[in-house]
Amino acid sequence: MNEHNSTSRLWRILSTLLLALALTACGSGNSSDDTAQTPEADIPPPSGAVCETTDDDPTSSECGQVLVSMTDAEGDFVRYAVDVRSLSLERRDGTMVEVLPRTTTVDFSQYVELSELVTAATVPVGNYVASTITLDFSAADIQVEVDGSAAPAQVVDASGAPVTEVTLDLQFDTLKPLSITPGVPASLTVDFNLAASHLVDTSVSPARAELHPVLTAALDPVEQKEFRIRGPLIHVDESDNSYRLALRPFYRQEGRFGGINIATTTETSWDINGESYTGATGLSALAEQSNGTATLAFGAYNAETQVFTAEIVYAGSSLPGGTLDAVHGHVVARSGDEVTLKGARLIRADGSVVFNDTLTLQLGESTRVRKSRYPMALLGTDSLSVGQRISALGTWDGERLDASEGAVRLRLTSVSATLNHSADAELEVTALAFGARGVDLFDFTGTGIDPDNDADPAHYQINLDGMNPGSLASGAPLRIRGFATPFGSAPADFDAVSVADYSNAAAQLLVSWAGEGSNSALTQLDANGLQLNLDPELLGTAHHLRRGGIRTDLLAMTEQPQIAPAFDRGVFALVQDGEVTMHGNFANFATDLGTRLDNGAQVKLLHGAGGYRDGQFNFMTMSVILRNL
Repeated sequence: MNEHNSTSRLWRILSTLLLALALTACGSGNSSDDTAQTPEADIPPPSGAVCETTDDDPTSSECGQVLVSMTDAEGDFVRYAVDVRSLSLERRDGTMVEVLPRTTTVDFSQYVELSELVTAATVPVGNYVASTITLDFSAADIQVEVDGSAAPAQVVDASGAPVTEVTLDLQFDTLKPLSITPGVPASLTVDFNLAASHLVDTSVSPARAELHPVLTAALDPVEQKEFRIRGPLIHVDESDNSYRLALRPFYRQEGRFGGINIATTTETSWDINGESYTGATGLSALAEQSNGTATLAFGAYNAETQVFTAEIVYAGSSLPGGTLDAVHGHVVARSGDEVTLKGARLIRADGSVVFNDTLTLQLGESTRVRKSRYPMALLGTDSLSVGQRISALGTWDGERLDASEGAVRLRLTSVSATLNHSADAELEVTALAFGARGVDLFDFTGTGIDPDNDADPAHYQINLDGMNPGSLASGAPLRIRGFATPFGSAPADFDAVSVADYSNAAAQLLVSWAGEGSNSALTQLDANGLQLNLDPELLGTAHHLRRGGIRTDLLAMTEQPQIAPAFDRGVFALVQDGEVTMHGNFANFATDLGTRLDNGAQVKLLHGAGGYRDGQFNFMTMSVILRNL
């Protein structure tokens, strides 16, 4: 077998492994949750009926619906746009069903904090045991940050050959198949883990991203991210406090991806043709719009009731890329009414999307400014300050987006930081990144009430506004979500709506060893944990700890972290010679791994997920994926 085929086989194995991990974490295996699955006897036998995806819910007793969404784990990319050519499901009897009606370009880097519903497909009833997805890289737009700017990256396989197409076969857990039954939509979330899928080298030009795809598919995942659903309006049901749309994901202008009902509440915020509403008044305003009006909803999905509930709805000309051009990005500098954006995505009114990285936005006295979660507050243009993530509507003239007669929306912004100290109503932190962009890219000139009070990333002041984030230790890695305070008003520099501590969860550990790996990659291994051999002569390009936007080189630590299981059970797996072995507890994992190492196995890559607390040098892991060659 040649190296290319061997690598492809390994990709399929690794993706299958990670799928199994995701499903195990969601209650498969021998847990009590298995009793909740639909018994085989309760599912009507396959009939071979043709089940067509339309804007209506399936009515045949021989057809059901599967809701497929896409998301991503945080990685190194500022853009990762690739064509998803096919997404199909395999029924237990071998029947293959395509659920994505046509090739769709997906920028996975945009889905770290949310999921996008991509199809509500009508499929024959039955138990589905596998899925196949094909990614086409021939026209991919892959970019990483190099010296503060986005730069193209070439995706290559382990042999260094450019990747053009990858087909991944995902085997569902045999104890928890994807069960399709009439009237009960099933949910499938596809997660392309960019961080675990690539070894990125920015020292060469163009940058290289060595691809080892980690693609998971979770059935009704425990962790529910905010959803995003797009599509033209079908009808409004004011008596049911809901509306229905024809799903059109990723700025698509056509195609049959299914119809979805969106529930609304008295708290739902609305922005329709530039006008703001709350609750039922917004739904009534939507009812006055014609069928086919573009809509975009953000909100939450209840897996038990299979209901999408909108927190924010945009419609008509308020929709980015609707009747006006639009741009998304972070404010990195401001001079008067001229704003510089970084990481900018330009969405033209015709639906085309262009990544510009750096872009200029022109404001004016007539620019309408509103803030997410505060739809009725009409703000001034001074609300746009450095660090703030925004969406703007206006006219693109080829050089800048002119929003002087348009609108700007302040979006929730994430700051990655470490805590300096805290007080009753304020935190002082060292800001490291806004979104995924390093703080060195941001020019805070003019943010303060005077030059002496301009925001200082080393002493960045967070207003808690009465919120209690709990006990936080000095130096704790934090992700703070909220809004930058208005330009020229600091201090404080940022108004927080949430504070997350990465000491206990959401940390990622990625280590690679050079060549085909090392037989001495571990210096200690027993039932209580393992210790990595971080001899620089043995290591590959990856040896870091990632907590949100904070990356720590393991070689820079005064002590090396001990990897220990966080709980009695977890998800621990080995890949060797084309076979995947999973273990439910760390002790069995350690015994198996030790035996393999004694027999000459070599460790190439380790990826762990868990929590890391500074000063204790313990990485408390809930999963370890370790690849042996």
